[in-house]
Amino acid sequence: MNVGTYSPSEALTGETVDSNSTENKSLLIVDDDSRTINSLSRELRRDGYTLFSAESGEAALTLARTREIGVVLSDQMMPGIDGITLLKTLKQEKPDVVRILLTGNGSLENAMEAINGSRIFSYLVKPWSPQLLKETVATAFRHYNLTVENRRLQKLTYQQNEKLKRINTDLDGLVYKRTAQLEDAMHEGIVMLSAAAEARDDATGDHIHRIRKETYNICKALGLSEKKSDQIGFFSIMHDVGKINIPDNILKKAGPLTEHEYAVMKTHTVAGEKILGTKVFYQTAREIARSHHERWDGNGYPDGLSREAIPLPARIVAVADVFDALTHARPYKRQWSKQEALTEMDRLSGSAFDPSVLDAFFQVQGMEW
Repeated sequence: MNVGTYSPSEALTGETVDSNSTENKSLLIVDDDSRTINSLSRELRRDGYTLFSAESGEAALTLARTREIGVVLSDQMMPGIDGITLLKTLKQEKPDVVRILLTGNGSLENAMEAINGSRIFSYLVKPWSPQLLKETVATAFRHYNLTVENRRLQKLTYQQNEKLKRINTDLDGLVYKRTAQLEDAMHEGIVMLSAAAEARDDATGDHIHRIRKETYNICKALGLSEKKSDQIGFFSIMHDVGKINIPDNILKKAGPLTEHEYAVMKTHTVAGEKILGTKVFYQTAREIARSHHERWDGNGYPDGLSREAIPLPARIVAVADVFDALTHARPYKRQWSKQEALTEMDRLSGSAFDPSVLDAFFQVQGMEW
């Protein structure tokens, strides 16, 4: 892998991503210290990226405006345009580009405020861990390519809808066929996006399918229609789609989270709602993504909703999600038995869970409490 370097007086050369590939692998490394650039490049060149570099913020901006860069990894302290300013500017000019800040221990506290205010994807601290570097960059590219693919699917959906409007009303058969194809494409996109997000937290990817089944069963036990039960069950698979925004060092941490890390983790609810856009079609999915960590007693997040103010789909998914989490091992907890999980959830009836939803869940489990 060749590393291209750029200065205002030089043309940049670098390997071109295969035009037949659907994924962007172009990484721009920005640091005024060439030794740091060389060190980062050595560690990443075997991972299949097209590597570019710039030794100033000005040079990086010029490069980013002329290249299809997917991820930018920039040092914080640089003369002229510093890392924070560079990444803020890139956010305005190239909003899809995923931005990572490289900072020193001594400047980390000052950087955190700027990081949070600029919605930077992640940060690395010098000296960095090679494994964390690779994981963070890989996650950043997954995020970038999923964002681009999601926009492509939305554009395709819009184009198909516009095309359907122009179809002659007499062609009922064609309208039906095209609508079915469009729905299939949308459903496939939802499943793909959910599976990609879930794969970061659950290597098997089975969690979303178990949640879907459990959610559907609870809906039926509550007396909801087949159509409504199937809809809520399907959209339940997107409950944690916002975790695609959470850095691996927090999401996969085996021990307890710090206060700051927990605050970052909780942002996956709002991030999930934002990822799902504003279309009416995704309304139920947005309710689930944002509110499935709310509690019946009002002590949940992100909005502190209580009782019936919490959307019913979110109340249902909360029960299914907690049961599945308790009865399956995670890096930070052991697997509970079904009896242990049911006993604990019964204890939380009326505090964490809607009692009527929990009763329906127990009915599905064939239990009386």
